[in-house]
Amino acid sequence: MSPIIDKMIPDYLLNSTQLYVAGLDIDGHVNFIGKKFETEFPLFKKEFYVHNFSNFLEENDHGLFEFLLSDLLGSPNKSKQVFLNLSNQKKVNWEFSILKSDEGDIMGVLGIGHEVAVAITVKSEIEEIYKKSGFDLSIVENIYFKLNDQWEISFVNDAAQKFFGKCSNSLLSKTIWQVYPNNKLHQSALQFKKAKEENEIIVFEERRPDIEKWFKVFIVCHKSEMHVMMKDITKEKTNELAVQQAQMNLKSIIEHADENYFLVDLELNIVSFNTNAKKLVKTYFRKELKEGDDFLPYLLAGLEEQFLKDLETVFAGNSITYEKVVNHNRTNEEVWFEHKFFPLFNSDRKVIGFVYANKNIEEKKLEFKRVEEKNKVLREVAYIQSHLLRSPLSSMLGLLDLIDKKQLDTENTKYFSYLKPLAQELDMVIRENARKINEFD
Repeated sequence: MSPIIDKMIPDYLLNSTQLYVAGLDIDGHVNFIGKKFETEFPLFKKEFYVHNFSNFLEENDHGLFEFLLSDLLGSPNKSKQVFLNLSNQKKVNWEFSILKSDEGDIMGVLGIGHEVAVAITVKSEIEEIYKKSGFDLSIVENIYFKLNDQWEISFVNDAAQKFFGKCSNSLLSKTIWQVYPNNKLHQSALQFKKAKEENEIIVFEERRPDIEKWFKVFIVCHKSEMHVMMKDITKEKTNELAVQQAQMNLKSIIEHADENYFLVDLELNIVSFNTNAKKLVKTYFRKELKEGDDFLPYLLAGLEEQFLKDLETVFAGNSITYEKVVNHNRTNEEVWFEHKFFPLFNSDRKVIGFVYANKNIEEKKLEFKRVEEKNKVLREVAYIQSHLLRSPLSSMLGLLDLIDKKQLDTENTKYFSYLKPLAQELDMVIRENARKINEFD
């Protein structure tokens, strides 16, 4: 912007976030722009100063702008108002006037505009094309561009400009092959050509490693034009890949485990399972377990209410383990199972699903019961030894102390000397057994 023009334009206009402001030379080339204009076309700001203003308009408005510029120069003392559609699909009410120096020399053209409405008709027409093809997509929320029959770009929205890394004036009339950013262009080219040659709807996924994003691409041909919509699916794809990676890691761990393992996503669909889980489903439900099956129908009988209560806890990133009796669906036999739920995280520590593992612990419970019964017997033995057996033994030892050894002959004295140590030894054995049993408890 020249110093003279700089003084002619108030700062509040240049910094306005509500008004479009553009300064042009008499040929319509951009000389300066205001803050709102920069915001609407954020890429490669320096490009504004080497291109004609008409490049920022929809193609249908190019002739109208040239006529307005000619009319304005023909009557420089009058401002001109006109509605023009920007290439980012915004309809703007413009007022153009001549900028003059103090001496009355024409310095350029000042354009001030305010947005009226989005080009609703164009937006609705494009979205209707996709809707008829079975896709409910928004032209505002997604990347959208249009190609003519020569593969040239004839329209781009704001999101498309960011995707290509160029402003609309650098994209329009360029072939898609000249500006497409994917370094594996040949793969995408096959999809574009297939859509054109076979005149059918093409949908495929594409990764942009340079910006670390995934897109789902929808190509629809209509009236010799190719409409391309690209939806950012980075979040969904990242979760999907994380689940796949977790699935691969878990496969190697759980396949030979004793437990029955189910890997479940946030939609409660089964994405993986081990051989034991497949056998469990076959035994309890008489069904063939498949990836993609709904998880809920394969919950063992009696777990539904408990699972739904615990689900929020698991999705919050916490693990749960408990033991519970379940009924066999066919035999109604009660069987003890151990149940474990633990969350799966992606690299950002966000929960992307959970692992459910269960194990038949009926034998473990029976063994525990057998041990409990043995312990009960041991406790009874300890009681018998400590009270029922040791009590009379203590009495016997007391009586032995009362015997008058002088009344015994030589032969009986000999036998008596053996009797008391044996009784004392038996008392020590009983005491030791009781102590060990008590310590075991």
